[in-house]
Amino acid sequence: MAVTSALPRLDFTDRRMLGIAGASVVVAVAAALIITIGTGSYLIASAVAAVALAPAVVIAGIRWPYAFPYGLYVILIPFDDLLKIPGAGTITRLLGLAAAVVVAIHAARTHRLSAPPLALYLWLGFVLWLLAGFLHTPDFEQAQVSAQQLISLIALFAVLAVAPVTERNLRSICVAIVLGGVVASLYGLYLMYSNPQFATALEGRVTINALGRTVDPNGFADALLAPFAIALVTLLNARKPGRLILSLGATLLILSAIVGSLSREAIVAVIAIVAVVIWFSRRRVLGIVLAVPALAVVPLLVPAVAQRMADALVTGGAGRQSIWRVEWLAFWQHPVIGWGTGGAIEAYNRNYLLVFQPYIAGWSRPPHNTPLSIAIELGIVGLLLFYGAWLAAFRPLVGIGRSSGIYDLRVALTAALVALFVVAFFVDVAPYKPFWLVLATAAQFATVARSLPRRSPEPGAARRSWIRRRPNPNPT
Repeated sequence: MAVTSALPRLDFTDRRMLGIAGASVVVAVAAALIITIGTGSYLIASAVAAVALAPAVVIAGIRWPYAFPYGLYVILIPFDDLLKIPGAGTITRLLGLAAAVVVAIHAARTHRLSAPPLALYLWLGFVLWLLAGFLHTPDFEQAQVSAQQLISLIALFAVLAVAPVTERNLRSICVAIVLGGVVASLYGLYLMYSNPQFATALEGRVTINALGRTVDPNGFADALLAPFAIALVTLLNARKPGRLILSLGATLLILSAIVGSLSREAIVAVIAIVAVVIWFSRRRVLGIVLAVPALAVVPLLVPAVAQRMADALVTGGAGRQSIWRVEWLAFWQHPVIGWGTGGAIEAYNRNYLLVFQPYIAGWSRPPHNTPLSIAIELGIVGLLLFYGAWLAAFRPLVGIGRSSGIYDLRVALTAALVALFVVAFFVDVAPYKPFWLVLATAAQFATVARSLPRRSPEPGAARRSWIRRRPNPNPT
């Protein structure tokens, strides 16, 4: 007689299970308030709340893996520099690691993995070359920091690239991207107009600040480029009044924060986003007619933008040209394999006195240029791997036509990738979470595109060709 026993399988769609999650949230909030009032200790209150929230967190992670913790990770990316934990990186880094684990468990539970994209193989090759750079790096400590950042970001990218994802999941991720941009923009504009001292200290540039930490205005604006691209494309494709109003508000709010940051690189990237959207439009002439006057009036409405652009000609982009001259000399000393992982600043310091600088940039300056930074540290080999993987992200976007239900996402992600390509010439985007967020979303787009049913060609429809075929003189 066979005796079988098994634990009951948990059903995370059951109302009772969801009720337990909701009750745990209520208990967590109540316990935290009571302990805070009674003891005044926020640390103890946070610990009790975390324990009480544990059931809800587990259920949310298994039931909605792309809403939590990954959705929260996406929303908090513009605030990354404000969320540092001494000795543990940032809260977003911890959320990213948790998201990788939760999504990996979700993929294992569903037994559905997507085919790894070409970009993933190239990124794995880049990681191997990055680790090989430890063998000849002049700065081993900096190499460890750089490698930890990049490997953790590539690991999250790898999980997201092969994990199952639906169109609904992908659109919810895009909503989270825009929501993070909207919240950051609101907070930055609020700080600028409610705190005159803060505005004066930053020369009127919009950014965010908390607990004595201030995000660099350029980094703040760069983090808003993907939200702006998605919001703009959503606005142009909106048909319902509610969606039209929300997307219009999000687009104007994020654009105001980018312009208010006075970030030259981000403003140029915004122009690139508009250009890409016009290129994909069927009404290109109308788009150009509307976009050119709108962009031209910005310096008139915000004179500080014109002043910043003029200053770039005087200072060489705040000293960037002086830095690039030194780094360019350093690159040619080790052009094939580079100076080694994390060696860009050391390479700069060793060549600083060998190059005349019209605008003195000082010692220990990073390259402020992604291709130059990669080339100096990892040589031409690393540069080819890095940009090969980056350009491979465009590959899945090409085959989606206008008739596809995800064509709007194709336009938005293409615009975001192009914008980051522009920004990369003024800052090193390799360790930036906004950069990897767009790459991961593009990889998930590829997964969704492969799952869509392929449309069969209409009977008798001839394929278009750029080459005119000659008629067969001897038909059989």
